[in-house]
Amino acid sequence: MITTGITRQMRLITFVTALLTAFMLATGFIPSQKRNNPKQRIVILYDNDVHCSVEGYAAIAAQKISELKHTPNVLVVSAGDYIQGGSLGAASKGEYIVRLMNSAGYDFVTLGNHEFDYGMERLSQLSDMLEAEILCCNLYDLRTGELLYKPYAIQQFGKTKVALIGIATPYSFISSTPSYFQNEKGEYLYSLSADNFYETVQKNIDKVRAEGADFVIVICHLGDDVAFDEINSPRLATATHGIDVILDGHAHSVIYGKAYLNSKGEEVILTSTGANFENIGRLTISTRGIIDTELLPVAKIKERDNDVVALTEEIKLEYREMGERKVCVSEANLIMESQEEGRIVRFEETGLGDFCADAVKGAMGTDIGFMGGGSIRANIAKGEVTFNDLFMLFPFGNTIATAEMTGQQIADALEFSVSILPAEFGGFLQVSGLKFDVDVQTDSPVTVDINKVYSGMVGEQRRVSNLMFEYEPGKYEPIDPDRIYTVAGSSYLLKEQGDGYGVLKGIKAYDTGVIDLQILERYITEKLGGVIPE
Repeated sequence: MITTGITRQMRLITFVTALLTAFMLATGFIPSQKRNNPKQRIVILYDNDVHCSVEGYAAIAAQKISELKHTPNVLVVSAGDYIQGGSLGAASKGEYIVRLMNSAGYDFVTLGNHEFDYGMERLSQLSDMLEAEILCCNLYDLRTGELLYKPYAIQQFGKTKVALIGIATPYSFISSTPSYFQNEKGEYLYSLSADNFYETVQKNIDKVRAEGADFVIVICHLGDDVAFDEINSPRLATATHGIDVILDGHAHSVIYGKAYLNSKGEEVILTSTGANFENIGRLTISTRGIIDTELLPVAKIKERDNDVVALTEEIKLEYREMGERKVCVSEANLIMESQEEGRIVRFEETGLGDFCADAVKGAMGTDIGFMGGGSIRANIAKGEVTFNDLFMLFPFGNTIATAEMTGQQIADALEFSVSILPAEFGGFLQVSGLKFDVDVQTDSPVTVDINKVYSGMVGEQRRVSNLMFEYEPGKYEPIDPDRIYTVAGSSYLLKEQGDGYGVLKGIKAYDTGVIDLQILERYITEKLGGVIPE
């Protein structure tokens, strides 16, 4: 068990928080609403960004049973990104994960950006299957003006009312497939309240307080990246008032319990568990109304719920029978992510990125291949590679498209690709058939709109230089701004302009209808003879 008091850093935070609390008491920063404290403690177990790491569900189910031995007031919630990110989720389009969450006893969830990855119709189907209640206060159908899900729920424990408000990131429109939210004319059918986000949240906080909520817990999928995202969980804490705790996801951050002051000078706690069931969060409201958050490493939770274990094995067996066949052999370790550097495929050229871009270019016979770093989701280990391994690499089932682009459009797309370096970006392009230099010391000329979609460039200065086209293997020439080149990449990128690629709007693109996994397997078997070279 990791608590906020274990490390020297956490002790310092606790000491500072104590001073802050004393200051608040001395200066009158005390919540004006009188709380009804619970007769027995309230426990909320929480996760975020599980991404199909199914082994953790038996642990969180066992932890719930353990907590119920000490108090009847126990909830299990998720801050999003549960149905996507692994082969079990992709193979079943989320159904396997929903079955496990039902078995584990989840009570409430909100939507992560990847809950939209199988389309709105599939999300609706999964919502009906899921026994937990989905909360989301900022997802509207623009055709009706109505919310798609309940914005909040108020749970009553004796006389104590605990409100839970769900929030999805407005950037879901670019980090999932944009066409899922649009009609055939490209007009958005849904809104995630990007233009009035904090006002929307505050309105719901005010509602639950008016309904008598003693404690307000936000379950959100925003992330704590204040450098690049205007809408984020720290700003949510400071721009609103009336929230007690924010359970956050999206950035995969490990946050034990960080204190912020809200717009009225009252303390708000922000916490996040990391990702992939690294930890389970435990929020406790004591009989004195004291709130504590801690992270329980799943590896140190010894108990597992037998029913969930049995279901997990049943599901894995179903899946295993589909995907254990050998596809090829890799002569090298191809790395998407490392413990030391993180998701390197999202901010620098990698061997795995080159291989994926080579695959779409080679299989489709185009001049150039593009592959967004965010589409590459797993490492490939040296040795035998199975269909499941490839499925983990490309779990989204994106179809591959081909396009015609001018040299200038290619240059502009690359400029957008590197616009936020050295930060991670799911739209960072791994390329085949090109080489170029990048100067990260140069300010990016790229401008984006409120939804983080490319809107243009200012000035003449560029980060990308010496852009060269490989016209024959190993032979390069400067790219011609006016020449038409053929490009292969995901339909998500070339047709849907996902990851904010408004710079590609209007290009001539054709969706082949063939999924990326099929293209990858075809390239390996037909072009490489079943061997991925070093």
